[in-house]
Amino acid sequence: MQSLHRKAETRQLGDRSGLALVATLIVLAVMGVVITGAVRSALTALRTSGLDYQEARAFYAAEAGGETALSQLKLALQDGVLKDDELASIQPPIMDGFSFDSFSVAKVGAALVEDITDGPYTGLYSLTQKVDIYSLAEDANGTVAGVVLRAKAQAIPIFQFGVFYEEDLEATNGPPLEFLGRVHSNGNIYLSSRNAWYREPITTPNKVFHDRKDNHTVYNGVFINDAMGVEAPLDFDSRSIPGPEAFKTRSCQQFSCRLMTDAFDVDSLELPLPPGVPAYELILPREGDDGDAEKSVKFAWNADMYVTVDFTNMKDWNASCSWWKDVGGNVEIPTITAVRSGGRPVPNETQLCRMFQWQWAAFYDGREDELKDIVQIRIDEIAAWVAGDPSRQMEIIYVEIEAPANLSGFNVPTRNQILDGVVDPAVRVDNGAQLPNRMTIATAWPMYVRGDYNSVLKQPAAVAGDGITILSRFWVDTQNRPGTEFADCENTTPCIDYMNWANAWDYFNAGETTVNAAILAGHWPTPCDHEVAGCTPGYGDFYGGGIENFPRFIERWRGATNADFITFHYKGALVSPFTSKKTTGTWNGSYYRPPQRDWSFDTDFRDPEKLPPGTPNVGNVVRTAMREAF
Repeated sequence: MQSLHRKAETRQLGDRSGLALVATLIVLAVMGVVITGAVRSALTALRTSGLDYQEARAFYAAEAGGETALSQLKLALQDGVLKDDELASIQPPIMDGFSFDSFSVAKVGAALVEDITDGPYTGLYSLTQKVDIYSLAEDANGTVAGVVLRAKAQAIPIFQFGVFYEEDLEATNGPPLEFLGRVHSNGNIYLSSRNAWYREPITTPNKVFHDRKDNHTVYNGVFINDAMGVEAPLDFDSRSIPGPEAFKTRSCQQFSCRLMTDAFDVDSLELPLPPGVPAYELILPREGDDGDAEKSVKFAWNADMYVTVDFTNMKDWNASCSWWKDVGGNVEIPTITAVRSGGRPVPNETQLCRMFQWQWAAFYDGREDELKDIVQIRIDEIAAWVAGDPSRQMEIIYVEIEAPANLSGFNVPTRNQILDGVVDPAVRVDNGAQLPNRMTIATAWPMYVRGDYNSVLKQPAAVAGDGITILSRFWVDTQNRPGTEFADCENTTPCIDYMNWANAWDYFNAGETTVNAAILAGHWPTPCDHEVAGCTPGYGDFYGGGIENFPRFIERWRGATNADFITFHYKGALVSPFTSKKTTGTWNGSYYRPPQRDWSFDTDFRDPEKLPPGTPNVGNVVRTAMREAF
């Protein structure tokens, strides 16, 4: 019995051992499955992570390609026009490990005139061309990603701005100034006045300073309208609130965000010239090495009346071609010729002589300290010749003058006419109260506008030159030139007799005058900011004159008393893309007394059909959308 019992126990132990072994094997199998799953999951996650990383890199590379194209698009738009060959020349970036075999920039539809509805230039209009940028990036492993960027290339006519400066803009007026119109500068803006009101937005990609540039003088009389038309005082600036977010908050609270600086990411508005070509090129004469881009924007190439003053081909003086002549014969004047584009009629020699008159030593400019030798453009004579004939209309007149280096080529009677012994050319527009048609007049020399201009039946009009000076309707040449010849001026430099006369010259009283025309010209800037180390502050000749002296004056704009201001009525657009090169007399306030400035932007320029002929465009590119390309 005991033997049988021991055998039963042995079988039970054996059965339990077998079960344990089976259980162990099952547990090991399950653990193997779990571990295998975990390994597989880890490997899958690793592979997925690597794939996500590669795809992300490819996507960012594709996006970088689109941004590179946008920057090139901005350069292509500098002349205000997007040409097909310019779009075709846009290239993708060079990036290690990536190729851009599928890359293109293409226009979408036709260019349209449209209102700008967002950003700092809201309220203006542009000739807008929509553009699609397709950028596909592929890495060495074959990972591909792509994006499509939609952009608007906006060509904005520059005369839509009430004030536009390429360089620093200063506004420190004395007599009151109320200005309706957009104000923009690609440089800094300095505002300090006891009585200035700006009714529309002010923008710059740089800084705004509530201070003068030439010395520290803060006047608390600058006001900017908010969106509701309520004027609010300027009492902060980019120095007092340097942080961009804080500046934005204050501007939006005080002016409804209508004072915009780099804190708002305002872009520079590129001038309509190719990269590396200075803005002064806009007013230069036709040149043999001008490329297509220069030809498309220069006033000289767009002119339908190109006038040349030729000192190498002199002719005898006559009363039609030059109205002033001292006693003595054999005086000579330069020959003035004209060519017209498109087969338009050309005035004969006699007609041209009456329209474009030459005068030696016509008048003295107290700011420039020069006796100006001028081409006088008689608008009344042009109107008489045009006489309503569309084929005779002169929409863009350009005057080229190549001044002689000295007087050696002139005979003695002619040298006697040049009272200061130096040829100082300029262009003067006269008798222009009523224009025969829309008209732009341009030259690379100083320009003067005498009397009312475009004040009757106003037409789209502009004047462009190295510097623009306004002569009132009371201006008289004989009051502002010597009455006799100076014998020592023919061969002596400096001419003492002339210097004595100039030192005794004094300005005469001006008369109320109206000018309706856009002005594009150079200005004379304050050389440096008094807050910058090394800048020597001052007043007088140190101050550039500011926007209040951008149209220059050389008369006494006062009535019976010094407090009785004479008004200069101006409606147009004030555009300064460069520093003057020939009109270089510094502002010092001694050669004039300023007028009451009744100045305003010409709201007609907000209609594309009413812009002056040859209006340049400034380019702006805005990214409007982005999506992944599959």
